[in-house]
Amino acid sequence: MTKQYLDPKESLGVEPDADRNVERMTPCCLDVRPKNSYLMGRGRGGGAWWMIWLGMMCVVLGFPMSFYDGDIEKGIPAFLGLCAIGIGGFGLSLLWPIHIWKNQLPMRFNRKTRKVYFHLKGNTYIEKWDELRAYLKIQHGVTAMGAPLRDPQINIEFHGDDGSTLFTVFLMGVDRISLPTDQQAPAFWEYIRRYMEEGPKGLPEPNLGVWKPLDLNGLYLQNTPFPIFKSKAKWVWPFEILFFFPLRFIWFSISYPTELIYYVVEKHVKTKPFPPDMEAPCRCEQ
Repeated sequence: MTKQYLDPKESLGVEPDADRNVERMTPCCLDVRPKNSYLMGRGRGGGAWWMIWLGMMCVVLGFPMSFYDGDIEKGIPAFLGLCAIGIGGFGLSLLWPIHIWKNQLPMRFNRKTRKVYFHLKGNTYIEKWDELRAYLKIQHGVTAMGAPLRDPQINIEFHGDDGSTLFTVFLMGVDRISLPTDQQAPAFWEYIRRYMEEGPKGLPEPNLGVWKPLDLNGLYLQNTPFPIFKSKAKWVWPFEILFFFPLRFIWFSISYPTELIYYVVEKHVKTKPFPPDMEAPCRCEQ
């Protein structure tokens, strides 16, 4: 099928939108996470957060599962085994998203130079914005659990001196339930396009929502498993006590330590700096 390349000058007629696919926006430069970094990178919903969450799930749910028959002598080794699987197994898996988080630089759109930069394996590749060859695609696949997958992508080609395509970088569209899948990539492309053509003024801030990184000062203080104490309708209390409270308590027990551990990880992961040929053009005062 012939690729339908996008025209950087032509609007797609959709509202611009962005979320965790944007890492930083200044008057000169827009930094956008490639697909791997989008899926594995920082913030809630990233691979690092989910690896910690799965480890905590094994620990929290493993406790009642290990002692369900009341045999303490058998329960303790079983619980320690589940902890080893959760913390050790998912802990080792955590190394891969942290590696991507540390080392994969975002793609940089520079309004001042009207160029697009991408750093790969020690080299910086540059494309002119006005001649950019980009196209939209919904990537079909299957998840590890066997569920069908449809990833809305913006595919951007980078070329050699002879004009041949060296590689293609995939950018994810916005993750928004309110948008049909086939509009999620166009919404993000329109965000990038308007930034390059008109600047950041007038663009909405990236809508992080549930992806927003942890603010330790407000850590779940307003989201405890005990909303019954705030409820004025006493007729709902039996439902709260018998059904909703246990579910909220389990979620709280898993997520609260996840957030704390992730907070520590986030504070200690130092990302790779931009090379001079990408950083210098983004100094707006020059």
